[in-house]
Amino acid sequence: MPKEILDKKVAIDLDNDGRSDIKLDIKFIGLLVGGIISLTMTYSQLTAEIELAKELPQYEVKQDEVVNQKIEFLQKEIDNLQDQVKDLENKVYKR
Repeated sequence: MPKEILDKKVAIDLDNDGRSDIKLDIKFIGLLVGGIISLTMTYSQLTAEIELAKELPQYEVKQDEVVNQKIEFLQKEIDNLQDQVKDLENKVYKR
């Protein structure tokens, strides 16, 4: 495109006071249109993926399993800390 076309500005007077309130150039308008198209395409892709996900079988997690996993994890952590405390006591008391 010729440089003269890209440098043209569009002035918009919103309150009819004779002075332009908004000045836009062709580059900005092109970027704005591209952004709107990009957002629209992203939205349509996300809605399509959501509809696909609705058709998939639901994965159910039993609360008991989650609680048991947490208890097992915490028990291992407590055991590790008890071992560390014993090691520290041995160092302090030189056993």
